[in-house]
Amino acid sequence: MDLSMATGEKICGGTTCGFSNSTNSKDAEERFASMRKLLIAVILCIIFMAVEVVGGIKANSLAILTDATHLLSDVAAFAISLFSIWASGWEATPRQSYGFFRIEILGALVSIQLIWLLTGILVYEAIARLIHDTGEVQGILMFGVAAFGLLVNIIMAVLLGHEHGHNHSHGRHEDSHNEHGHDHSHCDNHSADDHSARADSGDEDQLDRLLHESDEALIHAKHSKDKTRNINVHGAYLHVLGDSIQSVGVMIGGAIIWWKPEWKTIDMACTLFFSVIVLITTIKMLRDVLEVLMESTPRQIDATKLETGLCQLDGVVAIHELHVWAITVGKVLLACHVTIAPEADADLVLDMVIGYIKREYNISHVTIQIERQ
Repeated sequence: MDLSMATGEKICGGTTCGFSNSTNSKDAEERFASMRKLLIAVILCIIFMAVEVVGGIKANSLAILTDATHLLSDVAAFAISLFSIWASGWEATPRQSYGFFRIEILGALVSIQLIWLLTGILVYEAIARLIHDTGEVQGILMFGVAAFGLLVNIIMAVLLGHEHGHNHSHGRHEDSHNEHGHDHSHCDNHSADDHSARADSGDEDQLDRLLHESDEALIHAKHSKDKTRNINVHGAYLHVLGDSIQSVGVMIGGAIIWWKPEWKTIDMACTLFFSVIVLITTIKMLRDVLEVLMESTPRQIDATKLETGLCQLDGVVAIHELHVWAITVGKVLLACHVTIAPEADADLVLDMVIGYIKREYNISHVTIQIERQ
């Protein structure tokens, strides 16, 4: 019985610290560049959010305060992305063997609860104003604050859009909802004669093919690594585009109230509409959080297809106890038992299994247990 773990390895007292990945200077520079952009975006969002809170209170506009709540969700998302990039450079410890990646999941859960609480308060106030018809809305101030917000969003879009436009990666996108674990699977396409024929063919062809697959895996891993690093900035860029649309909506509402002050109900209507948008923006975040906490198979991985692909490798008889999960968004782990033919080379099969998983699914933290039939 052989037990193996494939990952970016660092030897710690004779054992492998699975998530203590050493990074070179180029990786550190790229991580720092992404962190700098996200940090600037967070600072701009906080400044604009403070302006909106003061302007919303002065203008007596719930729509502006709702937009400030939406900005809070953006600040939370940006901060989580920033932490994710920062934590990727942390070293794992004997006590925290997986590192500190799940802190961002707990932070996201707290942020979602806070955003829902603030949105609920604003919706309650909007309904109360519609019923009792109280308060005057300063349309000109509402318009001015929204225009300032649009300017800030344009600046952030230019800042974040530069990296969005100059980084391209070729990834595999699979949207699948598969069960987390698989008890047992037999690879019926391998008969005893098949294994015998493969054994007679010699190891040279297998070694050549394995080296070729390893080269492909390295190329694919590089592209996927770039994508993982930049996807945080890309997500922030999409958030900014959504904020720009909302700022334009508040500007239109403010202009109408500025022109016709008696149409102040537009402010409450905008509040209710934008509250729905705020809640929708948190749904994906909540879904990702729950899937990580429930240790579900990541959506981009088709576990059934992965299992079938492993079964088609030379020497593999069966796959069982297959588990794929994530300790945080984008940090995927895999563990499984691989049953091999009696005459198969265990080390060769192990290398092929690890290479296939890395090449096809970019899962670098893999634990494989080899068992003979």
